[in-house]
Amino acid sequence: MNKILNDTLKSPNGKWSRKSLTMFASFTVSVILGAYIVCCNLFTATPISEKAIDVFQGFMMLTGVLSGVTVWDKKTQTTNQE
Repeated sequence: MNKILNDTLKSPNGKWSRKSLTMFASFTVSVILGAYIVCCNLFTATPISEKAIDVFQGFMMLTGVLSGVTVWDKKTQTTNQE
């Protein structure tokens, strides 16, 4: 578990990466928000708000973009150190 955290949330030099931490927080919020939207729709008769779906999609987009940027940065830092 410690290796997974070090590989995903820290930069190659061992410092905590802000991009990775933001990506992790955004993913966590989007999962919670998605579960809330689905559960509210299943258990109540109220329609799903379009704004709630837009917020969910925004968090998912932020997660995807930060994931790509983090992978790109780690790849370029690794090749520059060699």
